[in-house]
Amino acid sequence: MPGPRLTQYSSGGGCACKLPQSLLSEVLSTVKSYGAFAGPEADPALQIGLDTPDDAAVYTIDERRALVLTCDFITPVVDDPYEWGRIAATNAFSDVYAMGGRPLLTMNLLSWTTELSHDVLTEVLRGGAQASGDAGALLVGGHSILDPVPKYGMVAIGEVDPCAVLRKGGGHAGDVLVLTKPVGVGVVGTAIKRGQAWPEIADAAVAAMTRLNADAAAVARAAGLRGATDVSGYGLIGHLHEMALAAGTAARVDPSAVPRLDGVIDLVAAGCTPDGTRRTLDNAIAEGWFIPGALNHSEQVLVADAQTSGGLLLAVPPAQVDGVLTGLRSRGDTSAAVVGDLVAGESGHSMVGQEA
Repeated sequence: MPGPRLTQYSSGGGCACKLPQSLLSEVLSTVKSYGAFAGPEADPALQIGLDTPDDAAVYTIDERRALVLTCDFITPVVDDPYEWGRIAATNAFSDVYAMGGRPLLTMNLLSWTTELSHDVLTEVLRGGAQASGDAGALLVGGHSILDPVPKYGMVAIGEVDPCAVLRKGGGHAGDVLVLTKPVGVGVVGTAIKRGQAWPEIADAAVAAMTRLNADAAAVARAAGLRGATDVSGYGLIGHLHEMALAAGTAARVDPSAVPRLDGVIDLVAAGCTPDGTRRTLDNAIAEGWFIPGALNHSEQVLVADAQTSGGLLLAVPPAQVDGVLTGLRSRGDTSAAVVGDLVAGESGHSMVGQEA
C-alpha cells in the first residue's frame, strides 16, 4: 500500500513557508533596538553574529579555525519520508557551505504528529542520518515535540578558515554571478502536493534538493572567492537582493541564462506557484527593489521561486569565471551558469535587461 501523503499535512512545503522578507526585516529591526543582537563588540571572537544578515554565525577559535553555526527545519516538500529527511538535512547544511565551511556535527530538530506511524518517522530520521553521513558530519543528538504539522531539520555546526569566510556582502561591483543549481523545485513541490508532477520532474527536483553544496563550496574556497549566499525560500531575486544590499551594489539578472528544471515552465503555466514565491515576487515589485521590465509572469515566477536546498550564488571576479565554471561542472554541478552581475547602482536593486 502507498504511504501517507506527507505534503498534505501543511499548507505550504519546504522553504516556501518562510516569513515574508519585509516582515522578518521589520521585526528584527525592532529587536535590534533592544540590544539583543550580539556582534563582535560583545566578543571579538564572534566574527559574524546577529548584527549582520548573513547565512550563519561564525565564531573564531584560533587563527586557522572558526566554527560555523546554523539551524533549519522545513515542512514536507515530498511525500517519500526518507527523501524528505535527506532534503531537510541537506537544506540545513547549505548555510554552512554558503559561508565556505564544512559540517562537523549535526542535531535533529523534529516536530511529529501521532497520526503518522513509527515506520514513517524512522524513514525520515534515516534520510537525515544518510545526509549527515554524506556530508562527513557526526549526528550527535537532537530535540523533538508533538505537533499536528510534521517538521524536520537540523542544527549544523561546521568549521571554516576565519580568513576565507564567504559572506553575503563579500562581492563587488563588476563581479559576475554564478548559480550552481537549477531553479524550479518550489514549483515542483507545489505540483507534487497537488498531484500534478510527473515522475521525471519530481525525481529531478529530489536529485537537486538532495545534492550537497559541498563541491560548490570547495570550488569557491579554491578560487579564493569572498561573496556567496545560498538560494532558498526567497528565490533567486530575494537572495540576490540580500547579497547586493550587503555589498552596497545593485545587480542585473539575465532570466534566459538561469538554469531551470526541464518542463517546470509548464507547471508554472498550470498554476503550480508556491504561496511563498508569490509573496516574494509581489513584495519585490511593490517595494521597488526588483524591476522585471518586459519579463513575462511565468519567467518572473521562476526567478522568485522559493527553493528548498537550492544552489549557491557566487560573486566571481570576471577573470576567474571560466575556471570556477569548469571546476563546478567537473565536480558535478553540471547546471552551473552565469546568471547576472553586480553593478554600481542603488543598493539592493535588481534589474532585468536594464542598467542598474
